[in-house]
Amino acid sequence: MANCSRRKLFKIAGAGSLALLLPSFVQMNTALAQDGEQLDPENAQAKALGYKHDTNEVDNAAYPTHDVSQNCANCQLAQGAGEGDWIGCALFPGKQVASGGWCSAWVAAQ
Repeated sequence: MANCSRRKLFKIAGAGSLALLLPSFVQMNTALAQDGEQLDPENAQAKALGYKHDTNEVDNAAYPTHDVSQNCANCQLAQGAGEGDWIGCALFPGKQVASGGWCSAWVAAQ
């Protein structure tokens, strides 16, 4: 039989418990993002990223990499099902962004 100290046993048990609870935390975070309030475009972080509720309203002179086909619904940072007018975003925890919106952190979903 292998030598297993009490300290090692508690480490293994603790790691196992966290692994079992992780899916619950992920589901809770997604639910919070989906139930959050809508992001205000005047929010300091939203302004810094050039967020607009409508991708067609983005100033292309200020953001030359922007393309009208880019929107929050097809961004890798989008959270949740991606259906409906408002979705969660990894950049704005607890807030919802317009699925047709855009910000300079947009990354194509894979």
